Parts: sequence; structure tokens; C-alpha cells
Amino acid sequence: MTLTLLCSSLAFLFLLFRFERYHPQRRQRVLFVSFSIEILTWSFLASSLLLCRALLGLYQADGDVTAIRTVFSLAVLASLMVAVPFSALVTFKVPGTMARRLIEGLPSAGERVVGVARQMAEDFRVSVLGVLLSPSGVPFAYTVGGGESVMVVSRGLVGLLDGDEIETVIAHELAHVKNRDASLNTIVAVYRRVLFFDPLIRLLERAICRENEFSADEFAARETKKPLSLASALLKISSAQSGRNASAANFLGLSILGSGRIPRQPNVKERIDRLMRLASEFERDDLVGDTSGWSAVSRASPTSP
Repeated sequence: MTLTLLCSSLAFLFLLFRFERYHPQRRQRVLFVSFSIEILTWSFLASSLLLCRALLGLYQADGDVTAIRTVFSLAVLASLMVAVPFSALVTFKVPGTMARRLIEGLPSAGERVVGVARQMAEDFRVSVLGVLLSPSGVPFAYTVGGGESVMVVSRGLVGLLDGDEIETVIAHELAHVKNRDASLNTIVAVYRRVLFFDPLIRLLERAICRENEFSADEFAARETKKPLSLASALLKISSAQSGRNASAANFLGLSILGSGRIPRQPNVKERIDRLMRLASEFERDDLVGDTSGWSAVSRASPTSP
């Protein structure tokens, strides 16, 4: 019965996920709930098997119904006591440790990039400990950390993009900080290794990485009102990385182009198409606003004699 309920919940969440096709932030929430259910399911099953074996005598002493209730209650409690602290440890400790190591190993980026990043971080109300510069000639950017994050941009990125493009890339990375994507990607990657036999975990990891990028693109486009600049930046970075070793850009799956270790990432064309759709939406809104303003001026103007 418990497994039936869990499977039904996952099926419902899958339908909800498909329904929210062009709402990446909503899809992110659906995927997070699905991932949490999957982890708790495995934790519950493991706890149940161990308790059934340990409390085998309880079935003979108290009867099947009482024993089942006892084992079920203890299994739920045990699964929460194991899964929740472990998840919290991975989520809050690992990304922070990685961020501190980056601060020790890389210099600060130039004032041109740091100034823009600090101002935007303040506007978005997120905490960034530093903006670091990688000496790599491959253009990339990524963020690492939990509550307080570190952003890394490469020398190749700074030299390749213009001011508006760098601004939108920084906004994209700050969206990852705001959504705590580094922490989520870390915990998903850890559980993928622990539950290596579960294909659903791998599917969820792919979907989470895809929606992270879509959501960050939309956030950056709406906040900067420059979706075409972000589209141009993605195209330039993709062209520059093509055929080159960009492994440094795939750190923790938070490169601006996604993670090379995760198959079926959202391709650049799909992301650019979405950004073009947002640009058209902004143009329509501006046109409607201009028309409304002209109508109001016309109504307020005196009629000619």
C-alpha cells in the first residue's frame, strides 16, 4: 500500500511536470519534491527490511497487524533520521568547503566584472563571497557554494564577451546562487552514486540540471531585460568551446552551458529559442505600454476647433 501511494504520487508529479512546460521554476519545485520522495522511499525500504529482520520475533509474539504497525512506524522514523541529517550535511557543508578552496586557489577577477557582480548581487539580495578569475582561455562561468557562494569566470570569457553579454552571464550565475542550485546539484550527484542502481535518480538528475539552466536563463533575461544579449553570449561561448577541452567549465554542473558529465543537457539552440520568445514577449509588452500611453495622451489633449 505504501509503495502504491508513493508510485501514485510520482505519477501525479510527472503529469504536473509535463503540464508546466514553459515554467522552469515550477518544474524545479516539482522535480525537488519527486527527488525527495524517491530518496525517502529507498530509505524507508532499507529501514523496513532491517527492522523486519531484527524484530522477527515480534510477529510471533504480538501478531501480524501489531508487528506491521510497529515496524512501519519505526521504519518511517528511521528513514527520516538517516536521510534528513545526511542530506543536510551534504547540502550545507560540501559546497561551502569547495567555495573556500576556490578562494584560496584563484585570484580575484578584474574590477570590471567584480563591480557589476557586486551591484547585481545586492539588487538580487544574494550573498557572494568573491568573484574569481580562472586563467583558462576556455570561456566559462560557474558558481559554487550554499548560503554564501563564489563565482568563477574565465579569462577567455572576459575577453570574448561585450559588456551587456557579461552582465547577462553574471545575472544567470546569480540566479543559480539565489536558487541554491549548487547545493541541489551536489546532493543529487551524491545520491546518484549511492543509489547507482536506480535509473529514476539519473533521470531526475538530468531533468533538474536542464530546468536549472532554463530557470537561470529566464531570471537573467527578465532582470536585465536583455534576453538577446544572453542568447548572443551563449552562442559565442558554445562556438568557442566547440571541439576544445572544456572540462574545467563543467565544475559541479553549473557551467553557463550546463554539465558535460550529464547527457541530454538543454542544447544551446533550445535555450536561445526560449530567450527569443522572451524577447518577443518584452517587445509586445512595450508596444502595449506605448499604445496605452499614447491613448491616455490623446484623451487628455484638447480637441482642435
